[in-house]
Parts: sequence; structure tokens; C-alpha cells
Amino acid sequence: MEVAVKKILAALGLALFLGLAWAQSVSQILDLVEKNLSEPWQALVQGEIQGPGGREALQARVYALPKERLFRIEFLKPGSLEGNFTVVTEKEVWNYLYLTNQLVISPKEKAQVQGLGFSPQGLGDLKALSERVSLHLAGEERLPEGVAWKLVGEAKEGQGFARLELYVLKADPRPVRFLFLDEGGKVLADLRVVEFKRASLSPAQLKRYPKDAQVVRR
Repeated sequence: MEVAVKKILAALGLALFLGLAWAQSVSQILDLVEKNLSEPWQALVQGEIQGPGGREALQARVYALPKERLFRIEFLKPGSLEGNFTVVTEKEVWNYLYLTNQLVISPKEKAQVQGLGFSPQGLGDLKALSERVSLHLAGEERLPEGVAWKLVGEAKEGQGFARLELYVLKADPRPVRFLFLDEGGKVLADLRVVEFKRASLSPAQLKRYPKDAQVVRR
């Protein structure tokens, strides 16, 4: 009888431990990410997007100064976006268009990237992304990078996508995969974050743009 009681208590203790582990909230996870990514970093984002002509490869370099809430995204693929870049500041988004040599500056809440189909600000700033998507914890999944928390949620109106699946690495809290979907469940973008590393960056580096660019405010 004593052995049985001990086993039951052990099982209850395990259940309580698992319950506490599962109780990790989205805000706690995002706090872990924010703390882990507080210093400057850079990474390569790559995958596929649904472009005007169908599925296209996307590749972009992301540079981040989290403490300044400053991010830069340089597009390498597809060809329609090659040479373009986006700078995200605390209040604005700067979209540089290579073909027209224009720097289009918009309020953060209205910014879109032509030809991309969704707003890219969240690729560097998860806290800002969480303000536009009602995320909740949907469990854990094993990815090539390791075990990751799976956060899912519905986007607020006007975001360019309806639903998001976000995967955050547990061992080194940072985003490793973004899955953007439309209202019908069609994948708009499936992006992975690779080549992540800490970096030495300055605000001037992230804000640079051609001196002869035409600046347009919207």
C-alpha cells in the first residue's frame, strides 16, 4: 500500500511539473526572446512566398538593434525585390525601392512592402508582431534546429495575412520559423531564420540609404 501511495504521489508530482512547464505563457516566451536578443544580431531569412506570379523563393538579410527598436531587412530574392530594403524604426517603416530609387516612409501601422503580400516588420521585432497578432501557445514541435515552442494566432485586420504560426527555439530563445497564412489557410510565406549570429552594428549602418534617393512620405 505504501509503495502504491508513493507511486501515486510521484505521478501527481510529475503531472504538476508538466502542467507548470505547459503553463509557459506567450508573454513569458516573448520576454525570454527579448532578453536573449537584447544585443545586436543579424540573420538570413529564407523560404518561399506567394508572389503575384505564384510561388517564389524569398531571401533577405535581417540586421537588428533591439534596444533601439531598429531593424533593417535587405531583400536578395525574388528578383522583383532584389536591391530593395526595409528599415523599421520605433514609429516608422522606410521602404527603399531600387528600381525607382525612392525611399518611401510610412507610419508603422500602415506600412506594406509592394510585391511581398505581408508586412515584414515582425521578422525582427516579435513584441511588435505580437501587438498585431493574438498569439497563443499551441504546444511544442521538434525542428531541425531543436525543440521549439509553437505560437499561433489570428492577425488583426489590415496586416496582409490572416493567421500566423511562429516557432521559437527553446534552448536559445529566438524565432526560427514564420508561417503566414491567408483566411482560407493558403500559405502566403514559409520562412526560416538561419545563419543567426551576434554582430557589431550601429544605427547609422541600419539607416543608410543612397544619398540621391527621392524621399517620399505617406
